[in-house]
Amino acid sequence: LHYPLRRQRQMCIRDRLDYILAVIFVVLVIMEYIADNQQYYYQEEKYRQKKIGKVADFYKIGFTHTGLWAYMRHPNYSAEQAIWIVFYFFSVIATNLWLNWSIAGALLLVLLFKGSSDFSEEETEKKYPLYKKYIKEVGRFIPFKKKFKI
Repeated sequence: LHYPLRRQRQMCIRDRLDYILAVIFVVLVIMEYIADNQQYYYQEEKYRQKKIGKVADFYKIGFTHTGLWAYMRHPNYSAEQAIWIVFYFFSVIATNLWLNWSIAGALLLVLLFKGSSDFSEEETEKKYPLYKKYIKEVGRFIPFKKKFKI
């Protein structure tokens, strides 16, 4: 009689953790969507203005620097990496093992985005002088510095 109650209590805790992770997952997908759209609309407008020969100062900066981008240099990458880390935590809950096969995917994705952001930052820094200030003021993946202001 004791065992089924304990098992039921464990399942309730696992269910709660699954729901919490599911909410975090949805929030991260929304965050990535917002970040991608902010970058898309900034770049589209910048190139539209360049095409007609009248570029506003806001777009002369050259890189997305408002919205989520004011707090993190790569909010879309941050969200994507965190999504894979959430997948890993789903597997921890399912297997009851902290070290399991799914950690490989999460770690490889983190390394991939680190390398990708190194490359894109190097190129962006060459093109836009204000990017050095942006790097100093804004965290790469985690908003632990301050909000970027011109």
